[in-house]
Amino acid sequence: MDKPRNDNQDIVLPSAFIYSLRVLEFLHPYLSMRLAAFFFAKPFRYKFQDREIPILSQAQKSSVNIKSLGKTIYCYHWKGRGPKVILVHGWSGRATNFYKIIEALIDLNCDVYAFDAPAHGKSRGVTTNLPEFIVCLETLLNRWGPFDVILGHSGGGFSSAYVCAHRSEIKKLILISPFDQSMDLFEKYYELIGLGKKAQKLMYTYFFRKTNKDVSEFSSSISAQSINAKTLIIHDENDKEVELYNSINVNKNLKNGELIVTKGLGHRRILRTDTVIDKIVSFLKS
Repeated sequence: MDKPRNDNQDIVLPSAFIYSLRVLEFLHPYLSMRLAAFFFAKPFRYKFQDREIPILSQAQKSSVNIKSLGKTIYCYHWKGRGPKVILVHGWSGRATNFYKIIEALIDLNCDVYAFDAPAHGKSRGVTTNLPEFIVCLETLLNRWGPFDVILGHSGGGFSSAYVCAHRSEIKKLILISPFDQSMDLFEKYYELIGLGKKAQKLMYTYFFRKTNKDVSEFSSSISAQSINAKTLIIHDENDKEVELYNSINVNKNLKNGELIVTKGLGHRRILRTDTVIDKIVSFLKS
């Protein structure tokens, strides 16, 4: 049985660090911004759980070099003869977070692929960003595709929606607890660390130069308007990390979407709950 857990696993920084950051901002706003940007781009690596080991041991494993990023990611394949599915984990997650879903996909004889994004899971690195998630996903789609289904969780859902909007061959898209506006992520972080307006503007400019993405225009709602794939969104009303309104906004912009709202599952337990997995299986069979 799953133990109760704190669902809100957002970035938590020591008060001494935040105070030092504010002092540095007063003295040198650019250096303050660079330090803030480093921690914003640094995911946590959580300990592998014993429950993930069986599905991990069944996977064919490989490493793929993402040339445009100069990074190598760790990839997984559970071979099947059915629809080809690729899974995209969320921020501070890993491919085996989907272990329960993967088990169900194997039972359906799906051909399942997944990867650990840069600085996540077994992939090396210290920092990354969601545009790098997108580049990794696009690279693997080109390398191993065509794929029938993309399934993404949280930031992986955001990335999946963006890619699916540019991929007409994807027949079905499954988004679990996706967030909508990337601007919201920045604003929550600024509020957490008390970053001043001048450093905020510097950070927006810094990430634009680094990723070539305009933060204010980078959203799942915008992506949804160009998605033709049949789409299932599942989100919990008690999610503390990514509030339900995100999925509501995304679903409003879909041509062929369905939103299922759960209760009491939070942001992570939703990935390993039987009722949710049953919904996914029914969607894939339909």
